[in-house]
Amino acid sequence: MTLSVQDRSLVQARKLLAKVLFDYTMDNKTEGHHLSQQNLAMLAGISWEMVHASLLSLQNEGAVRIERHRMVVNRDCLQNAIGVSRNHVKQMKVETDL
Repeated sequence: MTLSVQDRSLVQARKLLAKVLFDYTMDNKTEGHHLSQQNLAMLAGISWEMVHASLLSLQNEGAVRIERHRMVVNRDCLQNAIGVSRNHVKQMKVETDL
């Protein structure tokens, strides 16, 4: 099975966004910080549209849960999405302007 160019782009964008979220939640000081989808797009180097689609994909996998103006990040699932070691398995909350 071959992925289309659009599917490959989404897979790449999803991995970049997962890495940004994983790194951002690494310092355990993220609660109360506000990030918009536009901010996430700039940090990941992808378009806002790709952030939106990637967040939906990550939410379907359980890596993030989007609530009213808040995103709950499951770092274990993010690790699986980006392929990093399981040294920092923790669930962190990131306040966001979604």
